[in-house]
Amino acid sequence: MEKFVNNDTKKSLDELIDYIKSSEDYKKVITLKKEIDKDTKLKKLISDVKVCQKKYVRSSFDEKIKKELDSKLEKLNTNHLFVTYSYYLDKVNDMIKLVKDELNEYFYQITNIL
Repeated sequence: MEKFVNNDTKKSLDELIDYIKSSEDYKKVITLKKEIDKDTKLKKLISDVKVCQKKYVRSSFDEKIKKELDSKLEKLNTNHLFVTYSYYLDKVNDMIKLVKDELNEYFYQITNIL
């Protein structure tokens, strides 16, 4: 298969990535992630939520498991560190989504012959 990404395109993409990585929101996500990694109780809670989510889906949405999941999610969503991390992660993901949407729109405009 032919390579379609040339050096100029790579350079432009690298500039976009560097812009996102140099943003205060991205830096905050990295810092908060390191804090989460040090917090064993929070990491355990996050892991428990993931396991419980899988159990809930596999159980065909059993109400007993849902109550357990809701309880764990409530604990997680009241943890200041996790809530702050989620907030900044959403902001970074929004930046990435915006770039993706703009690229999709650009490709659509170029390839749309109707």
